[in-house]
Formats: sequence, C-alpha cells, structure tokens
Amino acid sequence: MKKLSLFSILILAFAFQNATAQLDKLAIKFNTGMSFSKPGDDLGEVAVKGKAMQLFTSLEGSYHVNYTQNTQFGFKGAVVLGQDWANFLAADRSTELKVSVPNARLRVYPLAYHGNVEEAFEKIAPEGLPFLIEIPVWIGIYSSINSLHFDYGIGSGKILETDYIGIGFQDETVKRTMKYVGWGLQPVIYQSESEKWSCNAVFDFGKYSWTNANGGTSSFKSNHVGFGVQYHFLN
Repeated sequence: MKKLSLFSILILAFAFQNATAQLDKLAIKFNTGMSFSKPGDDLGEVAVKGKAMQLFTSLEGSYHVNYTQNTQFGFKGAVVLGQDWANFLAADRSTELKVSVPNARLRVYPLAYHGNVEEAFEKIAPEGLPFLIEIPVWIGIYSSINSLHFDYGIGSGKILETDYIGIGFQDETVKRTMKYVGWGLQPVIYQSESEKWSCNAVFDFGKYSWTNANGGTSSFKSNHVGFGVQYHFLN
C-alpha cells in the first residue's frame, strides 16, 4: 500500500474536524405522554369525545443553525417521527372510533441557543421592568428558549369503527392521509453540566385534518402533555 502524503493527511484531518463540528449541532429527543383529542368539522357532527387520555410518542432529530457567526442564538430545524392515538364515540353512543396515526413532521424552533439555557436567558432577559410585568415576561422568555416550535406534517390515519353498546355492528376500517398543523412549547426543566443531556416538559397543540369520501372535511384536535429527554452530540 502507498503511504499517505502529508497533504492527504491534512485533508483527512480537516474533513474529520469539519464532520465533528457539524455533528456538534445535532440532537436527538424522545417525547412521550398523554394526548387529548376532540373531533371537529364533519367528524364533530357525528362523534363526541371518547376515552379522554391516549398515549403519544415521538422521536426527533434536530440541527442547530446560528443566526450569525458571533452568536450562539439561532434556529433549529427538526424531523419528527411520531405515533398518535385518539378515541371517539358516535353521537348516539352506538359505536366507538379508535384512531391510530403514525406521522412525520417538519419542525422549526425559531429561538434556539447552542449552549446552556440559563446563559441564553441571562443574555436576553430584560431588566428594569415593573415587578408585575417582569415575572411573566421572564417566564415567557425562559419557556421559549429551545422550546417554542411550529409543526407541519402528514399522518397515515387508520380509523376503526367498532361496536360500543352491543348492537351487533360489524367492524369497519377507513384509512385516510391526514395533514397536521400545530405548535407548542417544550421548556427545558433540567440540563446536565456537560450540556449533553436535557429533560423537557411537553405542551403541544395541533390538529389533524383530511378529506372524506364525500368530499367534505373531517378533523380532530390533538393536544399533548408529557415529558421528554434529549441528547446533544457535543464535543
């Protein structure tokens, strides 16, 4: 085998350093908790809330981009793969609708900081405000750093209608491609000294909507409350 030249070694070293620097911006987050759903549009005309609490799970991969070279503030773009469940009853309580929606979303965090959240808060928290205004402003800012986000995605919904009160209804399954639009807050509640690990709360608000066979529109709200854990690929 030919020996690597000094130039080749330098190129490989630069490539490795650059790849490591890019990896430094990556993070993976896992969220889970309870989902609360409410039927709307055409679905809301024939169905009501069923079992109030359903499970949700999601796995997110994100990448941080600084707004300028002189700041750690920027935005995060993320891809989220999730699973939502919902439950509704027919308006006459004769049948039950069991909804399962594996989904994929694009997510944007407009106020992200590549580093310690406390440090970010100290840099942008306003001072000298009246006490009654200062506290809610501080809470709002702290709750938004690496937290406030907006979602857009699609889901492959499966709606199973089954007997609920024993009238002999035969199960029927309908599959629909659903559009998802939502937003939320996932405030950081713990960050390790290394800044590699963090834990967060989840308060997400969104809606799935789709076109029925008759051309009408059905939808349901899907709101999440839960917790998550995130790993940052820091050097």
